[in-house]
Amino acid sequence: MKVELAKSRVIKVEGPAFIQVIEGSLTVLGKRMLPRESTVVPKSKVMVFEALEDSIIEVRIGEGGGLEELEDITIPPEWKNAVDRILNMEKPMTIIVLGDVDSGKSTFCTFLANQSYIRGFKTAIIDNDLGQSDIGPPTTIGLGFLEKPVASLSVVPLFNAFFVGSTSPKGLIDRVIVGARTLLDAALKEGAEVIVVNTSGWISGRGARTLKLSLMLLLNPKAVVAIQRGSELEHLLKPFQGLTNLEIIRIPTPRVIRSRSKEERRLIREASYNKYLSGAKTRVFSMDRVGLMFSFMGSGFPLPREELKNLESLTGLQFLYGEHCSDALLLISKGDISNELKEQAKELIKQETGKEEIILLPQGFEKGLLAGLFSSEGLFLGIGIIKEVNFSKRSIETLTPVNEEVGLIVLGNVKISDTGREIKKLDPWSF
Repeated sequence: MKVELAKSRVIKVEGPAFIQVIEGSLTVLGKRMLPRESTVVPKSKVMVFEALEDSIIEVRIGEGGGLEELEDITIPPEWKNAVDRILNMEKPMTIIVLGDVDSGKSTFCTFLANQSYIRGFKTAIIDNDLGQSDIGPPTTIGLGFLEKPVASLSVVPLFNAFFVGSTSPKGLIDRVIVGARTLLDAALKEGAEVIVVNTSGWISGRGARTLKLSLMLLLNPKAVVAIQRGSELEHLLKPFQGLTNLEIIRIPTPRVIRSRSKEERRLIREASYNKYLSGAKTRVFSMDRVGLMFSFMGSGFPLPREELKNLESLTGLQFLYGEHCSDALLLISKGDISNELKEQAKELIKQETGKEEIILLPQGFEKGLLAGLFSSEGLFLGIGIIKEVNFSKRSIETLTPVNEEVGLIVLGNVKISDTGREIKKLDPWSF
């Protein structure tokens, strides 16, 4: 349908939706849209458009989407003041954006990045939200550079990524911190002047405190932006209140921000998996040529068949494969076994071998594991799904769109289907 908007009128569009300017011009989060320019509002997301002049737009609304005309612009004046304060600081500079779930973090990051780009600064975004990543696949921290003003972070090109391997930072705080610092260094190396770091909505509890405080210490930002409805972030801000080299800027959550359900979040992740797995084909990698990370598998040496037979006699189980290293013993059983038998077998093996860490897994445990693929120089290439590990041939069959030569496979803690549906989450270092 075509919609006429008088100058200064404002509409709120909830996705899925498509907006194209026919006549006049609009602005969305600082991005100006001229005739024939269009943007897509993703499902479960909201964008607010203001007419800069009398305009005519074409709007296509998908199932579950909607359009509403508002009385006034919804970017709070506190946001505009915060952006002006930030962009007047000395460059290069890093800004960390904190907020609860559905507080407007991505929206503010988009607004800040657009204003930075418009004012002529080389602008980078580091998306540290593993579960709802806009830049890069879910389970990754993504780095992108603005090439033009954008209506959404999801259209910022991916420059590099760090594969954490889970949709939540819980239990993987060290990897999130390392990934954020790695990408910050990459952004600075490319000459970024303004680096905006979006974060997850995990703000409560010891783990959240550890993660957010560590990020603020390690990334050394010049400003921390706290988007709050009340005082829900103060426990993360007060430790820094006496520092003079860090500016804490508190701003409100805008009233148009829409809360998303767990189901909607899952559907968004699945759509993103499919996007980054588009065109995937099966590739086979040698375990003796490609490194495996965050797994006991591939870090040791195969057990001779004679030693496997001794362990079979000891436990009454049959083993397909075994691998030993200085701190652990990995065993793959033929077929599944009960938890009770598994614990009994592990205790017997500990006593026999003196190994404190025994990893006992069933044949086929690897099917569906999400993985990150990297070049031999450590550059992120893409994601893949582990289909099978052939221990006799020492090869890993992987479904991936990556065509380049692979030097490292980082195994994740999420299992997904070929269609991108999340099947199961695993504990770190469980395989």
